[in-house]
Amino acid sequence: MGFSVALHMTKLKDKIQTGLDESRMLVLGAQILIGFAFSANFQPTFRDLPPRSQNLNLLALILMLITICLLISSTAFHQLTENGNDSVRLHRYTTHVMESVLILFSLGIGADIYVSAEGIVGHTTAVVLAVIVTAISLFFWYGPLLLVRTDKKDKGKGENMNLASEESPRQTPVHDKIRHVLTEARVILPGNQALLGFQFAVTLQQGFRDLPSALKLIHLVSLSLIAISTILLLSPAPYHRIVEGGEETESFYRVASKLMLSALPPMAAGISADFFIVVYKMSNRYGLSALAAVLMFCLFCGTWFGYTLYRKHYSSRLVNVPSRALR
Repeated sequence: MGFSVALHMTKLKDKIQTGLDESRMLVLGAQILIGFAFSANFQPTFRDLPPRSQNLNLLALILMLITICLLISSTAFHQLTENGNDSVRLHRYTTHVMESVLILFSLGIGADIYVSAEGIVGHTTAVVLAVIVTAISLFFWYGPLLLVRTDKKDKGKGENMNLASEESPRQTPVHDKIRHVLTEARVILPGNQALLGFQFAVTLQQGFRDLPSALKLIHLVSLSLIAISTILLLSPAPYHRIVEGGEETESFYRVASKLMLSALPPMAAGISADFFIVVYKMSNRYGLSALAAVLMFCLFCGTWFGYTLYRKHYSSRLVNVPSRALR
């Protein structure tokens, strides 16, 4: 019995690590589209695009920001809800997030394809091309998923007998908790790097120089927040080498977890501030831009902290939901 439990935990640990690595891959792809959508608003020819292309660029940006928000929420869920422990619930959450963001990713890619293609091949061909690319991504990402679900249904209910007992997180070795928290920091870092690169580069473009002084100041604040977030995400590595001498200790895990979680609020604020500028450039309305930025900030913080803390404090009530659904 002891051997079977240890074997199960090893498999669960590997599943979670794989999920983190896969999330990192998606973040790396999403950061490219985010950088394109942000920087497009400052290109000299952006105002010459038809309104539908400008609106689709904004839609693609929103979809990619929500994608990043959901992908990073697995990190907050792991550290806040599960206290860094491996659990079946964490594995399920990561899987559900992955399933949800793929459709947003597909639609975002399609929207960016249209924006890039319309000026070259015209409206009709651009629509066809965007639909084809979106359909291909949906086929490759969701087609195998549906086949796997069908196969699982054919196997019966025998594999679900112990789900209720596995729902509670088991204590994870410090070695694995440290490995996970450092991987989660790497999940977030590429997005910060892309934003920071965009924020530095855009200050040299003519579209930025034409902005009102107030918006330039907002961009500077946003750049500073993303820089602070990046510094916090990079801090666990030197702390581990210099302070801990490379030793894996519970105290280092606590420091690394707090540093990583502390990097999320300035990241959310920095993204929301630049989102304010993008909406203003499209609408020339401060009120609408402020509302959009506040909603984006609430989406990020609500997903990363509100939902995860809710699950942590009320997990005893939510744990019973999957067991009833299986009956």
